[in-house]
This record gives sequence, C-alpha cells and structure tokens, in this order.
Amino acid sequence: MKKNSNINKESKKFKRRSFLALLSVVVIVIIANILSSFFFYRIDLTKDKRHSLSKSTIEMLNKLEDRVYFRVYLKGKDQPADYQLFAKQVEQMLQTFRSYSKNVYFEFIDPIEGKTNEEINSIMGEFVKKGLEPIPISREDASGYSTRLVVPGAIVSYRNREYPAKVVVADPAGADWMKYSNEELEYNLVAPIRRLLKTEKPKVAYLDGHGELDFWSTCWTAMQLQRFYNVSRITLDGKINALRNISIDDTISGNIVLGKNKYDVLIIAQPTQPFREYDKYVIDQFIMRGGKVLWLIDNTNASLDSLQSAPEFFATPRALYVNDLLFTYGVRINTDLIQDLSCMPVPQQVSIIGDQPQYKFMAFPYSLDVVNFGNHPIVRNLKDVKVDFAGSIDLVGNNADLSKTILMTTSERTKVVPTPSIVTLRVGLVKPNIQEFAYRNVPIAVLVEGNFNSAFKGILPIEFDTIKELDFREKSEYTRQIFVSDGDIIRNPFDSKRNQPYPAGYDIYTRQTFDNTEFIVNCVNYLCADDDLLQLRAKNFKIGSLNTEKLRNNKVLLALINIGIPLAIIAILGIFLIVSRKIRFTKK
Repeated sequence: MKKNSNINKESKKFKRRSFLALLSVVVIVIIANILSSFFFYRIDLTKDKRHSLSKSTIEMLNKLEDRVYFRVYLKGKDQPADYQLFAKQVEQMLQTFRSYSKNVYFEFIDPIEGKTNEEINSIMGEFVKKGLEPIPISREDASGYSTRLVVPGAIVSYRNREYPAKVVVADPAGADWMKYSNEELEYNLVAPIRRLLKTEKPKVAYLDGHGELDFWSTCWTAMQLQRFYNVSRITLDGKINALRNISIDDTISGNIVLGKNKYDVLIIAQPTQPFREYDKYVIDQFIMRGGKVLWLIDNTNASLDSLQSAPEFFATPRALYVNDLLFTYGVRINTDLIQDLSCMPVPQQVSIIGDQPQYKFMAFPYSLDVVNFGNHPIVRNLKDVKVDFAGSIDLVGNNADLSKTILMTTSERTKVVPTPSIVTLRVGLVKPNIQEFAYRNVPIAVLVEGNFNSAFKGILPIEFDTIKELDFREKSEYTRQIFVSDGDIIRNPFDSKRNQPYPAGYDIYTRQTFDNTEFIVNCVNYLCADDDLLQLRAKNFKIGSLNTEKLRNNKVLLALINIGIPLAIIAILGIFLIVSRKIRFTKK
C-alpha cells in the first residue's frame, strides 16, 4: 500500500515537472517572438554570402522615407518551370528587403489572366514602352508547339514615379541564364530604387573631335550606362565653356557667371588625332574642378583593322600630344606594344586548295586575354578582358597627394616591343622564344585618385592670358581618373546588316564574350562615386559541384560515412538512454 502511495507521489511530481517544463517552453517561445518583432538578425552560413544583402543596400532600405512598390509579372498558370522557380527566388529577395524596411511592398501579377489576344498584344506593347520587353518562350505539348510571352521583371513605383526592373537577364557568355540572373538579382532590384531616389542622374559624356571611336563603335557601353546616367557626346572645339557652365550675366556690364562642370565623367575613347592646347586646357580645368576622366589611349597606330587588307603593317608612335597631361597626373602610357603568351587566336591563311584559301586559328600575341587583376572593386569580379595592341604604363611623379592602384596587368610571360616596328600575322606561326617573354605583370590599366596638379601650373601660355579671369586653378579638389593603354577595350562590333551591336569585348572569331562591358561600367560607377552599385556588381555566387572521380573511387567509404555514422550515433544515444534510465530507477 505504501509502495503504491510512493508511486502516485512520484507520478504527480513527474506530471508537475512536465507541465512546468512545457509551460516554460511556451513562455520562452512567446518572449522570443515578442523580442524578434523589435530586433532582426540573421546568420548566412554560405561561403559566398548569397543570402545576405550588401551593406549599402541595407543602409538604403533603412533610410526609405516612403513606400516602394514592386509589381512583379513573373506569374501565370502556364509559366515554364524554371521561371516559376526563379519567381520564388525573386519573392525571397523581396521578403528580405521587407525584413529591413516596412516601406517595401510587392505583389506578383499575371498580366494576361482572363485577357483576349487583342488585349494581350496591347498589354505587351505597353511593357515594351516601359522597358520590359517580353521574352517569347516556345514549348511542345500534346497540341503541338506553343509560344508564351514572359514579362522579365517588375515595375517599381515610388512617389508617383516608376522605373522598370529587369530581373531575367541573359548571360552574355551564353551560360545558364538562371545562375546569371541570380547573381545580378540584388543589383537589378536595387538599381531602380536608387534611380527613383535620385532627383538628378549623373552626366557622362563621350569626347568627340580628335578621331575618337564613333557612336556606333561605343553604343553598347552607352546603352548599359544609360540605365544610371545621362549619356551624351561632346566636342570641345576650343570652347572654354564646353565642359563648364560659363555664361554672361549682363551683356552691357559683361559680368561673367562661373558655374560648375557640366558633366561628372568624361570618356576619351581611342583618340587618333592631336589635341590642341586649348582643348587640353579645357580638360585640365575640368579635372581641377573635380571632373573625372576615363582615358582609353592607344599611343601607337596599331590595330586589327590594319591587318584586314594586308598580312603586316608598320606600327609607329601616335602623336596625340597628351603625354604632358598624363605625366602631370602621375602616369606615362608608352609608345610600345605588348606581346603576351596569354592571348587570343585569330584566323590565318595557311594554304590554298584550288582557288579557296584555307584558314587556321593561330595564337596572336598582340591580342591579349587579360586575366590578372588587382584587388579593387572595379576588377574584383572580372574573369577575363580582351585587349588589342596595348602599350605599357609607367607610374611617374612624386605627388604625395595621389594614390595609385594597378587594376590590370599582363601575364607572367610578356614581351615589350618598341616602335617603330613591323606587326605581322605570321608571328603566330613561329614558336615563341620564351627567353624574350621575360617581362611579367606589366600594368595596362591604372586608377589614380587624390588632388592633382594642373598641367599648366606655372607654364600658362601667353595667349591664355585672356582667360585667367575664368578662375584658373593650379590644384584640383579630390577626384579620380582611370588610365587604360588600349582604346579597343570599349569598342563593340557592329552588324550593319542587322543594325545590331554586339557587346564590347565580343570576339567575332571565337564568338566568346569577355568582361569588357563590365569593366567599363564598373569604371564609370567608381568614377561617379557609385561605390554601392560597384559592390553589388562584384557579388559572385559559386555553385559547388561534386567531384565524380572521387565519388567513384571512394564509393564504399562515402556510403559508410553517410549511412553508418548516423545509425551509430542513434544507437549510442539509445544505449545511453537505456543505461541512464536503468541506473536511475535501480537507485530508487
């Protein structure tokens, strides 16, 4: 009887302890949920931080003063499976946005649900006007082939203004579009918000008037830059107000009003004609007032076009008369040519069968495949860049106010060819003498930032005396410049028959697209101080893959590890619980 009483007491104690434990868990969960509503924190255990937003994005979301609304059109009954999967990833990204800011709202819309064919055509036309050109997706089913139009993104609204966000983007290299779109997703969703938040877009100008690359040769990068900047072309023509806002307030008194620079960034893309002193002065004073310049300079006349009509040509230095400017700014672009064993192939005629010439791809060391980059956000995520007939760059001067960063270099097997010299296609037919390729990591792109000295400091020509009253400056405010010893880096091939440009860096022989476009856009982002956009572009997701050879060789071991170890852990825990219960009840 006494024994039963003790058992009942133990049972009541056990129930009481269980109830208190359950109550404690419930209270802890409730408190944790209450605290989590006030504090937000997450841990991203992935190596590449693919589930984490960049610091600049979080800061922007936290500072939103009004609602940002995303109308996402990646929805529909007949949506392809891969697009449905990608739509979920877009939703997860927007949910992450909302976790940092309650001013972010979004909805997914099927734009063609319940619409007639005429209405669908009208709706798709409106999307084209708004910058979201639908993508035709063809597939085969029981009834045959059918085509569905997928709207590749969203319309972002903020304070009665809207802007397109194209999130489905094709990889220029032709790889998996979903992986590429995932890598660019945060960037493509954040860029429209930043565009809507800015009341005025920075201004970027391509320079004309000195034989620079024309509109069609640079239209690809111009189109990419137009997403964030006002892009135009400008001819100096000796006008002192070409790059500055200078006006006469009163024609009678002749009072002159001196304003700021008209542009934020000036792109000088492969000039081929000499610069006049007045034009150099205008550029110099543009820099002294905080203007940024992207110099893409070929200091020789060498080009692939010269080899189209003849198998060789005579390369000579190009007289641009800008070396004094560049030297004052801390660099010297030499009048030599670089050969590199890390190079691209070009087709060369090796024989003639009948009346048909036979071609073979041969390495051409003047056409560089650049893979060596510095540790800077501009080039951090680049894989390779195509460069033709580049020259070497030297860092010169002792201006302590300047900081210099090498962005790109040649490989460890480089040869520097002085000019004048003969350039021939047959160089690829000869086995290279490795001893001649003794140079390594020759700079071909350099960033210089800080306070620059004027190239006209102390040597202002007498004929410039009339413009001294226009506030001549000998020292610049803090600014940035980038110097590249190749102008073809920005050139895009253009198909005149289809009236269609190819991306900058597209190789018409191998049909490979290099990272030239990304390099130019990154340069302009950095020069415009859009460092946050640059950080977003530098994100890269590395998808891990299994080593099939190791899987075959270690099949039994891997099976034991993945099956045996979990079973052994469960068995050990079971034995431990049984033994502990037996010891506890034996004592009682």
